[in-house]
Amino acid sequence: MDIRVRGISYHVDIHQNDKALPSLVLLHGFMGSGNQFEHLIPELTAFCNPITIDLLGHGETEGAELHYRFSTKEQIADLAKLIGEQLKIPLFLYGYSMGARLSLQLALYRPDLFKGLILESGTFGIEGETERQARQALDARRSDDIMGNFQGFLKEWANMPLFSSSSAEPELIEKIDEIQKNQDPFWLANSLQGFGTGTMPCVRDRLGELPMPVQLLIGEKDSKFLHINRQMEKEITNSELAVVKEAGHRVHLDQPETFVSHLKSFIQKNTTP
Repeated sequence: MDIRVRGISYHVDIHQNDKALPSLVLLHGFMGSGNQFEHLIPELTAFCNPITIDLLGHGETEGAELHYRFSTKEQIADLAKLIGEQLKIPLFLYGYSMGARLSLQLALYRPDLFKGLILESGTFGIEGETERQARQALDARRSDDIMGNFQGFLKEWANMPLFSSSSAEPELIEKIDEIQKNQDPFWLANSLQGFGTGTMPCVRDRLGELPMPVQLLIGEKDSKFLHINRQMEKEITNSELAVVKEAGHRVHLDQPETFVSHLKSFIQKNTTP
């Protein structure tokens, strides 16, 4: 269904509405959509009500003409309003990569909405100003590439070292490729400039403020994010890090059964009977 929030039509799928089960909102990564979790839904419905949301400018959700509309402040205002007014709260929140960054920011902004947070391949942001500016410049170049040669950008993106260690089944990779090529290049370019890692506020000094239990998920082959998540585990008071074997950046694609088992364990442990 489509829900209008602060002038934007957001696409939301409530895959099950069993009143006896807790709800779980799933937020996808850059160039993704809620459809990338389709292979997980049958297993998830055994222990929760999965709800997928297409993020701003992705999938079937509208984008915006100005990249400022994609900023952290704007997107968390959208999601807080959507979740707070349209869904039964508190609920569990999960995010992957870009979705994990957004989930972390949202949980800090509106902790009252969530009883548990699950972050797959997430980060708290970039601390150093020089590194932040370098990342902003990189994202600006990538935005130009998206607008100038989208098909070429998709090929380069798929060949990034971040995804080279993937052990996902071919049909899942094909599904992701299909989702990515059907995105709107202009909205993706704006998303990179408005909510790239270099633009997003660094919240490392606020990690200790999270009041809810936090499950961190990372693939053992994803060395860069493994280091970041080890830091996050130390600084988030009630957190646990799960390092998934034979998985890279996309744990939910590389090892879906293990991924679901971690979600099930976390949700059931933190659900009041």
